[in-house]
Amino acid sequence: MKNVQDALRKRQALLISAAVTLFCVTLYVMFAYQQRMAEINERINALVNQVNMVFNDNELLADATGVRFQQIRGTRECGGLTAFSLRDGDEWAINGDPNHLNGDSGTLISRTQSLDASCMYVAAEFIRHKINSINPGRYDSHRYIIAHDTSWFYWFDPQDSVPFHFSDSKMANQPGYFFKPPQSFYDRLLQKDVTKREGSSTNFYRDRITGEMAFSVISYIYDLSGAEVSDRIVGYLLYDHSLSEMRDTLTDVFDGQIPPTLMVQLVNVPDKTSLCLTGNCFWLNDASVRAISSKYEFRYAVPLYLFVLNDTHGWSAVLIAPFLFLLLAFVLRRQLNLSDIKVYTDPLTGCFTRKILEFVHERMDDYPSVILMDCNKFKAINDTWGHSAGDRALQVIALRMMSSVRDAKDLVIRTGGDEFVILLQKTGEDDARRVAERVAREISAHDFIASGSAVHLSVSWGVATYQHDLATTIQVADADMYRMKLARQEATLIR
Repeated sequence: MKNVQDALRKRQALLISAAVTLFCVTLYVMFAYQQRMAEINERINALVNQVNMVFNDNELLADATGVRFQQIRGTRECGGLTAFSLRDGDEWAINGDPNHLNGDSGTLISRTQSLDASCMYVAAEFIRHKINSINPGRYDSHRYIIAHDTSWFYWFDPQDSVPFHFSDSKMANQPGYFFKPPQSFYDRLLQKDVTKREGSSTNFYRDRITGEMAFSVISYIYDLSGAEVSDRIVGYLLYDHSLSEMRDTLTDVFDGQIPPTLMVQLVNVPDKTSLCLTGNCFWLNDASVRAISSKYEFRYAVPLYLFVLNDTHGWSAVLIAPFLFLLLAFVLRRQLNLSDIKVYTDPLTGCFTRKILEFVHERMDDYPSVILMDCNKFKAINDTWGHSAGDRALQVIALRMMSSVRDAKDLVIRTGGDEFVILLQKTGEDDARRVAERVAREISAHDFIASGSAVHLSVSWGVATYQHDLATTIQVADADMYRMKLARQEATLIR
């Protein structure tokens, strides 16, 4: 049977399917996005822990170096000044010849031959060898000590000293730009909040060793030789965080697979300068923030549109969406049409009911011809053979009507007990009459049996062209049918 509201149901199915698909895809994408962000949060936390671990190592090394320095200087084990040699004519160095560096020792470069510098060299070498023997690893890379008055520099890795010269070193000649006054020894030692202690770091600067932007965490080597608690220091122990090192650390915490949509920025909070650790950082207005210290923080974000386009979960949802939409549209359209069939279909005959006229009334331009059919002597069938026989007769008559018209275009409607209306789409009056005659013949030709007796079935019919009003048109067809009934009665009387 034709789905009479198929175009409407199609539109409804498309709209509902679009809304449901959008909701489901959005829900899935948001869930996947939150899952991805939860994973990223864990990895960024791991990155912060790595940076904090470097700082904690630096603090331990500074304390250990300070203790060793006091021991050596107190017992006069610093050695003499003979270990110094001239470097470039105006600097003194221990293991400072760039062409003959001993990789097993650090390097010290001093403005003058200094006993304090010699003591620090011996103390730092002891700590350098001790830490690497107890905890094998690269604890010397980009780590160095600077005298409190910048009169000497010591590098744990001798190669880091090669590009250094006092004459062009901003750190050596403008220490106030890099170093703040130290806290009291005990205040710093007993401070539990690592973010406050780690605030003793430099601003961003261009590193002479790597040529990259970097910042350094600073630990203080305190002079504890006096009886009074003091904030006087021997020197600064620095560890350089270069841009490439931070990017390598970021890659490590993501196990070598940084999400392509992730943007991570290292920000100096006081002066608003920043370094981008990923491919770009142009979408960080609503970034998540993870503080490293009172001075530095990580800002990171995954723009949702980039997640949808680049993340496996994001673009897979976009790819699945059209298939989900089409499937929902098909199922909904089918269900809506089935629902219509239940509402508009007569359960006994399978024809449409009178309810369909409310819908068809607005589309009568498509149905220029109307056939009205009425069963002859139907009451006699009910009275003689019972209502079950009458119901079967109606089913036979309806079936012959529906099989004689176009299933995809024409409508067969049961408007009353034994009265039917047939609406023929795009059909003229002459063709409508031929259809009515064919239906009547097929009904008359059917051998209907009720309680073992043959019962002749027949219908009277009338045809009318649309009169700009369906009710009026049916009345015209009814008048035409009435004339047929009168003609049949007159023929019966004559016989």
